Amino acid sequence: MKYIAQVTIDKAVAAIRGLHGLYEWHQEAWKMFPGRPRDKRNSDFHFLTRLDTDEHEFRFTIVSDIKPQKQDWYPAGGYKEMEIPVFFFGRKSYLFQLTANPTRTLSGRGPKGNKKKRGSHYAILKQDELRHWFQQKEKQCGFHVLEEPVLEISKPVFHKLYKGDDEGIVVGVEFKGALEVTNKELFEKTMREGIGRARGFGFGLFVLKPLV
Repeated sequence: MKYIAQVTIDKAVAAIRGLHGLYEWHQEAWKMFPGRPRDKRNSDFHFLTRLDTDEHEFRFTIVSDIKPQKQDWYPAGGYKEMEIPVFFFGRKSYLFQLTANPTRTLSGRGPKGNKKKRGSHYAILKQDELRHWFQQKEKQCGFHVLEEPVLEISKPVFHKLYKGDDEGIVVGVEFKGALEVTNKELFEKTMREGIGRARGFGFGLFVLKPLV
């Protein structure tokens, strides 16, 4: 990833712009990369997002391969952008924060009893299973979680996802701790592509702070 940008929007302003939930912010992210046909999305570049909120405002963070374009309506002082230094991903260890959508896949069978090519995805909710899910990701993603500070795993949060008349539920879980990079190539791939499912809707982005 080469660029990071953050949009801070008052909730009243966001409501006027129709930015109510994860799907609307997903659409807003694509507006920052105009001129990209829908059938070629995700094929030639990547971006990941994260949506934080409090009582008064939204903070929408986006990291991307190419430079995002600030929208004209963003309030003065409400948009920050920078190019990520090349050396940033060359550190050995980091503090991290990650909102992910941990799931398990269960295989199903068709009417004739044959195994389906694609199984169904179910949210992981129990703390011990969430910890196991994250531990499995370590080797796959090129890092190892350090013992200090102790890994924190939040309770699952249920987010409603609206797309037209369709409604769905996406479960988010926050992981916080420290990690050591064990495979630089895999780790950089993870930073670019994210971790877990629902990465198009604000999940899977590592927020990193280098450890001295």
